[in-house]
Amino acid sequence: MIKVWNSFSKILLGSFFALSANVVAEECDEATMDAFAYEDCIKAKGGATIDQTNFGSEAPEAKAPTPAESKYSPFGKEAYLTSSFGENRGTRYHAGFDYSTQMEEGWPIYAPENGVVKEIRVSPFGYGKVMFFQGQSGKTWVFAHQSSFGALDESVMRQQYATKKNDVTLKPGKAYKKGDTLSFAGSTGIGNPHLHLEVRLDNDRIINPRLVNTDVSDTMAPQILAAAVWQENEMAFTSQEAVNKGCVVTPVKNEFALNIAFKMVDYSREPKENPMSVRRITIWRYDEKVFDQKLDTLRFSTQAKIRDNLLWAEEADSAGDWHVIDAKIAPLSTYTMEVEDYNGNVTTKKFSFHPKCKGNVDLQMTKFQTSPLFTYLSRPMLDLFRCENGMKFSAMKKEEVLSENLCKVFQEHKPILIAKILETFPEMTDIRYTADAAATGDGKAVDESIAVFGYTRYQTNVNWNTTLGDINISQKISGIPAAKDSAIRVLAVTKTRTDSLDFLEFHPKGLQLKNWNVCVENKANNAPLYWLGETSRDWFIFSKQTKGKNRCASTNELRDIANIDNPDAPTLGFAYWDNMIIGGVRQTALKIPLMFKYDGIADGNSITVKYKNKWIAAEYDSEPREIILEGERLPDAGESITIQIVDEAKHKVSYEVVIPEM
Repeated sequence: MIKVWNSFSKILLGSFFALSANVVAEECDEATMDAFAYEDCIKAKGGATIDQTNFGSEAPEAKAPTPAESKYSPFGKEAYLTSSFGENRGTRYHAGFDYSTQMEEGWPIYAPENGVVKEIRVSPFGYGKVMFFQGQSGKTWVFAHQSSFGALDESVMRQQYATKKNDVTLKPGKAYKKGDTLSFAGSTGIGNPHLHLEVRLDNDRIINPRLVNTDVSDTMAPQILAAAVWQENEMAFTSQEAVNKGCVVTPVKNEFALNIAFKMVDYSREPKENPMSVRRITIWRYDEKVFDQKLDTLRFSTQAKIRDNLLWAEEADSAGDWHVIDAKIAPLSTYTMEVEDYNGNVTTKKFSFHPKCKGNVDLQMTKFQTSPLFTYLSRPMLDLFRCENGMKFSAMKKEEVLSENLCKVFQEHKPILIAKILETFPEMTDIRYTADAAATGDGKAVDESIAVFGYTRYQTNVNWNTTLGDINISQKISGIPAAKDSAIRVLAVTKTRTDSLDFLEFHPKGLQLKNWNVCVENKANNAPLYWLGETSRDWFIFSKQTKGKNRCASTNELRDIANIDNPDAPTLGFAYWDNMIIGGVRQTALKIPLMFKYDGIADGNSITVKYKNKWIAAEYDSEPREIILEGERLPDAGESITIQIVDEAKHKVSYEVVIPEM
């Protein structure tokens, strides 16, 4: 830890040594100077010239590479981005650009170069109908969520009817020239009508499409929404209002080194919809570049490392991501940061550290959270703001009370890292929280516990057994990433009650692992285990789990889970006539809504449609949930078809559907 001058004049003198060119310093004192200022001071004393370049928006690297040839536009016209390369998708980065088609299907997509269609696939999820086009350059262009493969639709249908499978894969080998119509945009797979475009170098490496001169319609520079600074278990947050004034709050006074993360977002246009990622973050300390990160290449094999760069927050589906700045940050320096989007728009911000910042306001840290336990910046935290509403918190060692009133012990910390509480009460195993109906805000009194488990930065495996009320929980965790600082690491779990069901919350969210094996013995409910989607807030059944009183399931990330008894199979809504695109042409189609609460279908082959004994190809659109049938393949109005569905919980059901009049 470095001691510093308290005198403002001496701080200015230290900065003068750091910034002046060819200045012979009177004194370079490592014990009293900012670590970086000391290094510059020594350089200056030795006769070196200290670069004073102003690294503003005119910095040499402000623009993404732009080759001289004309830009490739997938549609032959301008289309704005709705998602960018490297965007946070929970357990992975987004591997391409998403272009809006203004909620329309059927936009023609043109070949970016001469090449061959190596493969096409049909699926109701993920990429939906997807084409892999290999150009003469050797790169593979991926076009996802298509409504039609154009001339190749006939081959797809032949394969479907030959195999009696809705989901098929073909390797056509069909050649196209640059500018030819390849396919047509749609909404198959996940999402509204749009085009997802990727550029792959091989089966593992994906590159930023901008590097191969793909057109980007993005006129807005990125925004810096907040900052977080921490050292060990001390953490402070700074809102956008204060950051805009160049002030960032530090939780410790003049101590080296600090850890810092910034919350950033990019939008492509007004109104601000679809928050996107940024391409480059560069930071200078005076004249020295201390951090430079460009996101131009991804690997499928290392996608789980997303949490090394982007920290998980409970309001994970709100605008912006928390980007970790992996650099040595000193408290007495002034920094300049540049943030660039994928169209070369740049935002520049200068900042320095202070104990308090004028205009700083509290950040929104949760969105759907019911319990006072939540994850922020990939660490479990406790919402002590609830003390003001009458909620009480106690630190427990099994049944022994270590502290009856955490609100009083940590009255200056709202919210607080649970690691900070463990630092004060190292024997703590649980945090008990109680509140009457008036204090909870939902009209229900609460008396629950948060089980906590502390481990060290180098501990990669954990075997933890705990009890919450009458529920026994065991967790075997392997492949925990080693931490970069020596702060206490914490796992935490609590029970949460909602109007629809009770479930178990596990924290920290977003923790990428080799394996998380969790077993739940719930005497009151031994129904199957389901996990909760982070942003969809939908429940999904674990496809593989043990049966009996001790339910066990495995995944590579901590998730909220619940025992759910769901006897209901999916049902069908009223059939209606609309259209679909085949061969690039709109054709009559019958659409039938598929309705379910918890258990959807695993793939398109989970749906079987027949007219008498004749098999009929079905397309399933997961958003909105509809079965789509080509009109020409169906019998006349008044006749019936049979639709059989097998959902993910293995419910099997059949329905007779009468073909309506057009």
